[in-house]
Amino acid sequence: MSVLQGLKSLAESNPNFSNQAVQDTIAEANIGFVTKTKTLQYLVDVNSTLTDAQKTTVRASLNVQPHLNIGRYLQDLDNHTFKIVDGSLGETTANDTLGPTFLEHLGAVDGIQGMYLSLYGVEASTAGKGVDDYFGTLRGTMAANLTSIKQAVQSITAAALATDTAFQTATQNILNFVNALGDSSTLDESTLNSLLSAFETTANNFNTALAGTAFADRRAILISARSAIVTQIATEVSNLGNIRTYAESLGQLVTFQALAGNDKIRSLIATTAQTTAWQDYYENYEIRFAQLNAKYQNTAGDSDNSVIIDNELRQRGLPDVTDYTNLQAVAEKASRDTRLAGNVSFPGRSVAEVIKKSCEQLNINITGRDVYGQSKALLENMTNFDRDSIKLELENHQRANTLS
Repeated sequence: MSVLQGLKSLAESNPNFSNQAVQDTIAEANIGFVTKTKTLQYLVDVNSTLTDAQKTTVRASLNVQPHLNIGRYLQDLDNHTFKIVDGSLGETTANDTLGPTFLEHLGAVDGIQGMYLSLYGVEASTAGKGVDDYFGTLRGTMAANLTSIKQAVQSITAAALATDTAFQTATQNILNFVNALGDSSTLDESTLNSLLSAFETTANNFNTALAGTAFADRRAILISARSAIVTQIATEVSNLGNIRTYAESLGQLVTFQALAGNDKIRSLIATTAQTTAWQDYYENYEIRFAQLNAKYQNTAGDSDNSVIIDNELRQRGLPDVTDYTNLQAVAEKASRDTRLAGNVSFPGRSVAEVIKKSCEQLNINITGRDVYGQSKALLENMTNFDRDSIKLELENHQRANTLS
């Protein structure tokens, strides 16, 4: 069942996907000294006079204090989220003529969530493959960090630090230099190097001022926010860069897992697979499948096993005999014990004989014990066996239901 209200309008329009929401949040943090660093980073990126080697040199100087180079990672965040929307971060092949799309990635990531849960019993996010591990920046997971940056920079700006002013002046000087470069300009590397050296000095001085007690917390915020944003971008780039391969690998595993339900195909896979892990899974599948028990499906861990066992004993009406002096009841319980079936012949024996023979079969010491002593020892043994049997069922289920 799906929601129909609004569906017709949706079908007759275009979503016009964009990263505008991220850009709006970036704009709020683009204040104070951040504005100049972001503008400069953009101009360096698009400048056609600077060579790639020269751009690398400029960027290295601008990054001398990475947490102050806020414009760089804000620009990267903008570019990154734009590329998510246009699909260009996706995995491609030599025969790929159309290229990946945002829709393809949405579908693939949705499929990954279901397949991972089916295969491993936990959310894909536990392996760094959740929805936000692919689209977190676009979905706004970095908004809190951007807000923290804005608040920290507002506080720093309000202090009117001389080192802040000097840092902005040095940034503006490089910005003016890059702005003045035309397509056919001859680059004065000596001037550029001098400007970069001055910038590094002011950046280091600014950092020293922020490291002082009064601004240490704001500096820590800038460092933490940068780390979070840079790390998130790197995660998403990596995940989207191999999304087809990863989704396909999960799909193959899901298919192979489904094939285990057919005993002949299961045997075929076990016979032809040369990997021990595959042989083990398919050869033991039937046994382990039989050990799975729905009643234990939502049980916790080993610390709760005793509670689970107690509950199961009660549900089975156990212990069903509690009075060892009731020799008839003890003998009848012995006749139902799976360890004794086929080994002890009950018909024609007296109650005392049944109890004695059962004790002998179960290696229970009866020396010096009368029939009541034997009955007590036998009942204790059978009661413990009932508990141990349920414990074994539970442990087998937990092993068969535990990812390994």
